[in-house]
Amino acid sequence: MSAHRVVVFIDYQNVYHLARAAFGFEGDPDKNLGHVHPRRIGELLCELGRSALPARELFGVRVYQGLPDIRSGAVLVRFVTRQIAGWERSEGVLVKTRPLAYHETTRRGNTTWRAQEKGVDVMLAVDVVDMARTDAYDTAVVFSADTDLLPALEAATDIGKRVETATWQGPGDNRGPLRIKQRSLWNHYLDRTCFDRVRDDTDYLAAP
Repeated sequence: MSAHRVVVFIDYQNVYHLARAAFGFEGDPDKNLGHVHPRRIGELLCELGRSALPARELFGVRVYQGLPDIRSGAVLVRFVTRQIAGWERSEGVLVKTRPLAYHETTRRGNTTWRAQEKGVDVMLAVDVVDMARTDAYDTAVVFSADTDLLPALEAATDIGKRVETATWQGPGDNRGPLRIKQRSLWNHYLDRTCFDRVRDDTDYLAAP
């Protein structure tokens, strides 16, 4: 039996913030709560689909996130840089970044910078479609609640690929899965037990 190739696509900031909302971490000052390890997510999502497709094998995990600069503070820059380096030491994990966009605001004479992701969802969408066209996977699992990704999911299914989604399911605020009209997408609802399997509690600020 030939392998059924699974590639997992993670919209990282979306996944992180929705984990904090779903599992009651939003009010916690520990901003590390909500971080997850991409390789563990990939292995879990590959495993969860084996009841329907026993030949599933994880062929890659691709992570998409914004990259801060010094305007977000040196601590955050150091954290994210080390976090990405740590993730990419895991087999099959590729992190794709775009610089954050910053908007200057002044309040009471103090200048602050508001960061915003730009183009991260586009990178993910392009890869889902391009990799479908080049036959780089049999199943794409997209972990995000961003509805801007729906056209890419539609295109991949039109090409003939299987598309699955993943969402958190906890006692807090939950976003529903991505859905395409008149098409059935298998969604993986990941509860607190699943989160605890994939959480990343690494202190990336600790001295190497």
